[in-house]
Amino acid sequence: MGGFAIAPHKSSLGMEANIAVILIFVAMAVISWIPYVGWIAWAVPLVFFILEKTSVFVKFQAIQALGIGIVRAAISLILQIFIWIATPRTISSALNFVYGRGWGIWVVLGAISTIIGVIITLIEIYIIFKAFTYKQVELPVIGPIAKKQSQK
Repeated sequence: MGGFAIAPHKSSLGMEANIAVILIFVAMAVISWIPYVGWIAWAVPLVFFILEKTSVFVKFQAIQALGIGIVRAAISLILQIFIWIATPRTISSALNFVYGRGWGIWVVLGAISTIIGVIITLIEIYIIFKAFTYKQVELPVIGPIAKKQSQK
């Protein structure tokens, strides 16, 4: 996951290609931490992919960011469904929460969600630093798909 060098070039969006990639990942990382809005953070790289016409580097990173965003949204949605299932629906189960019984599943699911979010954000920060120096990082599973799609 070290990355290989790309020649510096301009994006068809009117900026250096590495700056476009940085914008993709920074915007997506910030939006993904906003509750509920974060589920659609994958829309940022999709917009960049559609608008970019010439830079394979930008298109590749946009597709890769889209994959990361979809994975993050899916994991978040699944965890939110489990939290919703664990939410008390009756007065007696709500009273159990008030008296401290039943919080465990919420704490565990919240911790898992936060840990996954931090790991994904760290991966995004790593890609940002590599992109700044025009190095293309290809993530496992998502990278080959992004490479294939960016060549079209």
